[in-house]
Amino acid sequence: MTLNVKLVEVATVPIGLPHKTELKLSVRGLSCSRLIAADVNYGFKPTESNPDFPTWEGAYSIGVHFNDERSEVFLDGRYYSHPNRKGQTHFLYVSELAHIDFTTARHTQEVILQRSFMREIADDLEVPHVTHLGNSLYHMTDDPVLRRLALRIYPFFDAPETMDPLMADHYMWSLGIYLCAHYGDLAIRRPIVGGLSTWQERLAKDVIETSLVGGIGLAELAQLCGLRTSQFAHGFKRSTGVAPYEWLLRRRIERAKESLLWGHKLSEVALACGFADESHLTRMFRRLVGATPGKWRTGKGLAPH
Repeated sequence: MTLNVKLVEVATVPIGLPHKTELKLSVRGLSCSRLIAADVNYGFKPTESNPDFPTWEGAYSIGVHFNDERSEVFLDGRYYSHPNRKGQTHFLYVSELAHIDFTTARHTQEVILQRSFMREIADDLEVPHVTHLGNSLYHMTDDPVLRRLALRIYPFFDAPETMDPLMADHYMWSLGIYLCAHYGDLAIRRPIVGGLSTWQERLAKDVIETSLVGGIGLAELAQLCGLRTSQFAHGFKRSTGVAPYEWLLRRRIERAKESLLWGHKLSEVALACGFADESHLTRMFRRLVGATPGKWRTGKGLAPH
């Protein structure tokens, strides 16, 4: 088929754009640990960008649509063209993608789910590898769970430096297991998981405490405790009542409170406690404490900085 478009490559994905159009393509990237995501905006923003992404082999793009649009997809020798509605999600096997042509304005959030990670999930659960995702290499679904998962990480495109490796890993494991179980042939035969042993819980908490600045990956924590990743994540939550990342965040807030009581400047407190900057600290502090750091410190009888 003859193309009457100009091709732009975004994260190794060839995108065809009409030659005569006033619409611009804007792409924002988000990459942390296993998480690789993009905010693809065609026609709603005036800027054009093409951020760097890690390379991969064999991967699906899980795209949640934020508006009604139509695209033309050329994939594995087949042609797909149908309307995509706001709120729908597509699974697109990008490793077999010839190109995708944007014919209307479009805004999607795309998360890359690598086949290597899908194999890691199956190995971790001690079940056979997943052979497919969806009923074709280009699959559409209307799934409120996937919409909620997309919105969970969307704010990080505005501040990617605030994404923590532990949160990124937790997100990808949740997304990956859900997709492989509901849209693939993942056979989950996990027994009921109990909590961590006393030494495992103590070790995990101690390691998290020493990783408040810089963070740590979920798989690394699991390995230290001698557990599979999914087993550790479930066991930690059963023992503590919260996910590992939420525990990390709470410990950062507690350390920030101690620093605030010592009278340190807010910028110093943020960096010393593992936050990207003052605004990141303020947002998380307000979320967990119910007040900004300044108001909290004033309530303790100390002058704000």
